[in-house]
Amino acid sequence: MNWNEKGEELLRILRLRTPPVGVVFSENEEIPEDSFQPSKYGMKMAVCQAIGFARYTGRTVALKYDDFGCPPSMIIYGVVKGELRNYLKEILVKAGWLQNESMEILGNLLPQGKYKTFIFGDLTKMKIEPRVILVFGSPAQIGRLIQAKTYFGGEVEAKLVAKTASCSEALIPSLNGEPSVSVPGAGDRVFAGLDENEMIFSMPYGWLDRILEGLKKAGKGANISYPVLPFLFFSPKFPRMYREVQEKFERA
Repeated sequence: MNWNEKGEELLRILRLRTPPVGVVFSENEEIPEDSFQPSKYGMKMAVCQAIGFARYTGRTVALKYDDFGCPPSMIIYGVVKGELRNYLKEILVKAGWLQNESMEILGNLLPQGKYKTFIFGDLTKMKIEPRVILVFGSPAQIGRLIQAKTYFGGEVEAKLVAKTASCSEALIPSLNGEPSVSVPGAGDRVFAGLDENEMIFSMPYGWLDRILEGLKKAGKGANISYPVLPFLFFSPKFPRMYREVQEKFERA
């Protein structure tokens, strides 16, 4: 199967509300055919917004420097010059997300100038092979993905700050080779249309085959899949007053 077919299978197994999003960070100026580039329409987009656009419309979105509408992601992605960590701290402090600029900030900043184009697409439709996959789902669906990953041993790490979630907190660990979980914060809610019950699971594309296998096999011996079936093999226990009336019953 190619990535489109694998995306369809992931969508089907987990019954996701929207398709997974494939991500490519390119070191050249490539723009995939038929992709949406905001600056061509006089627009700028936040990265989480571009991801949401891909989720809900099925379009592939390509961002270059002139397409960015979110200062924090421009800093994190290294598309600007200067002291990136200082810029980011200044924004976080002024926005009230950080007490003061002496505080430590978590998360990796990508090398300045390394990536030129940032591509986000519906995994079931995009024409370019992804490097990272983002899955948006309920805690139960994300929990199932964690079980699928840990079917092969190990754990899923999460360094949570609930800021820059989809664009950084979830995505960058997978860019560096590790699946990750993120709890979205404000930006994803405001600009990307995330439901308040959604979380994010990210993985390198190279993990997708194993995740699909894990979804089919993890917990199989205990009859666990998604959605989890409630245990209904029991006699219900009703309140005493119900039982007292029931004692008076005779077969009709």
